[in-house]
Amino acid sequence: LNDLRTLRSKMDLVSRNSEKVAEFLSRHPRVYQVDYLGLESYHLHQLAKKYMKLVDSDDGKGNEVNRYGHLLSFRVDGPAANARKVFDSFKLIFRATDLGRIKSIATIPAISTHQQQGEEARRMADIPPQLIRLCVGAEDPDDVIADLDQALSST
Repeated sequence: LNDLRTLRSKMDLVSRNSEKVAEFLSRHPRVYQVDYLGLESYHLHQLAKKYMKLVDSDDGKGNEVNRYGHLLSFRVDGPAANARKVFDSFKLIFRATDLGRIKSIATIPAISTHQQQGEEARRMADIPPQLIRLCVGAEDPDDVIADLDQALSST
């Protein structure tokens, strides 16, 4: 119950952090795709914008504020080994399979959560080996971006 009292403020924070991280990744030359509901270029953005509102929010002009959560994914350019090299190079971002924490955590679904599905099932589910899922936490987003940038530079 204690966590529920701060859930709104935590979601506001991690959502804002995630937007900043997703925008950085969408411009990075070693990333060929970013999936995040908060990016206008994402195919489900308009639907998310309609429904994903921060509870009791007001932008100062009487409008509700959108927040799109803290889960995103990105695809590292090149072979699967590049994604693994990026993943193994994280220093701040934790490497794990549970993505619901207040700290930043990454996973490669093709070799963790979806490994037993088989290659054909992963292809049908659009989970290539170059995909990294990222749960952006409450750290300073510039620190998360710096960690991503140094890891992406390792390829």
